[in-house]
Amino acid sequence: YAKNMLLRQYISDSFDYKELIKDYEKHDSKVPYFAFNVTMQNHGGYTGTFANFEQEVYTTSTEKQYTKVNNYLSLVKKSDDAFKNLIKYFKKVEEPTIICMFGDHQPTVEPEFIAEILGVKDLSGLTPEQEQLRHATPFYIWANYDIEEKVIDKLSANYLSTLVLDIAGVKLTE
Repeated sequence: YAKNMLLRQYISDSFDYKELIKDYEKHDSKVPYFAFNVTMQNHGGYTGTFANFEQEVYTTSTEKQYTKVNNYLSLVKKSDDAFKNLIKYFKKVEEPTIICMFGDHQPTVEPEFIAEILGVKDLSGLTPEQEQLRHATPFYIWANYDIEEKVIDKLSANYLSTLVLDIAGVKLTE
């Protein structure tokens, strides 16, 4: 295996992005490059110990420590570091480039943690707004050229591709 290929038992974001960059560097520069890259480093099972993973992040404002949450947040920190390096690479690329990062679901962590951050006793009987919060994930769109900065509070994943294409200036069909 290549160095840092795995984190826990999954392909690391760092390794994945290095492979993405290799693929980009091989593409025909006369043709636009497109990749839909799904990472798996942070996928489920946030328990267990692994020789190639060290928990680095701990919650500090919760009533107790949550093992799954802390492991997940430590993995997210690794993802942030890898994403930072990906952006650093594409900042130097001359070809206009847009990168969209989004999560397709929230992690499965301790229900007590979710209840605590929502400020409820347990997860039964949540309001529609609270239930919606349990399914929301953030997204981030970056470009190596000037694009309009804006904050979009909520957007269905159904419309994310249209937003990215619009930002890229791609002519859209009706």
